Amino acid sequence: MNHKIKILLPVIAIFLAAPVFADDSNAALGASYQFANVKVGGHHVNVDGLEFQGAGHYKWGSIVSTASTLTGEGADYDNYSLAYGKNFPIMQSDFFITPDIGVKYMKYDDGKIKESGFGPMAGATLGYNINKNFQVVTHYNYAMGFKGGERRINENSVSLGVNYRFN
Repeated sequence: MNHKIKILLPVIAIFLAAPVFADDSNAALGASYQFANVKVGGHHVNVDGLEFQGAGHYKWGSIVSTASTLTGEGADYDNYSLAYGKNFPIMQSDFFITPDIGVKYMKYDDGKIKESGFGPMAGATLGYNINKNFQVVTHYNYAMGFKGGERRINENSVSLGVNYRFN
């Protein structure tokens, strides 16, 4: 898939949903460097690369979509997610934690093994609000893709990035 389209997918998903829930909301765009350990059947591989994200933040929580193509050890790993999360400030500081749950589509290809799957994901973000527009975020995510075939995709990933909020 074209990289420009991958960048636009999260943006489109969030901005299409925003007018529906126009109660004191804001949108955010961001990019992260992501490192993932991917297991396909009994085969493990470490991959990394850029992840792009878009989010709509509302009183009741956040809807976040992501898209990334990660590479490493001769493998290509594409993944797309849609998740719900709820921000919780840590004490009276600019730090926050956001647990999230959602769904993820994963596609793996290393020339020998080619699998794809769709399934649940869960994770958490620890972030810091630099000011009203910028935040630094770290994220941990676990996802598993279900497939009728013999191999299932499991992913453990961590990322570090920056988000820009449109207020």
